[in-house]
Amino acid sequence: MEISYFDQKVQAVCDQALKLIGLDKLKFRPMRRRNDRLNTKRGFVIGRTNLKTGLITIDIWTPKFRKPKAVASILRTLAHEAAHHQKPPYRSRFRGHLINRGHYPVFYRQVTRNIKKLKKDKILGSYFIK
Repeated sequence: MEISYFDQKVQAVCDQALKLIGLDKLKFRPMRRRNDRLNTKRGFVIGRTNLKTGLITIDIWTPKFRKPKAVASILRTLAHEAAHHQKPPYRSRFRGHLINRGHYPVFYRQVTRNIKKLKKDKILGSYFIK
């Protein structure tokens, strides 16, 4: 398994972004597909996070042709996954049932705050189109 220059660049950028957001305890890792060349049309998972271990995994390649994604889209996904640790999911009652609320209005406000922090930074802000 070879590590490309793009993998190293994204790793460095995402580590810097996590420090800027204030979550340096979290670890970032690019998502590894079992087989990068077969059945790539089924790659709908953009990113995932483990609340227990603090590991954020993001797919940095496009699903169909396996080209590198834009760094801005990776940073937006990272802001979303980091918000899961800042505003964790909770259970609530809805029509007599317990449901898990993972995405809710306060959560999305936190995502927007994280993206604004990334845009204000000199280095990371250059990846976003103004």
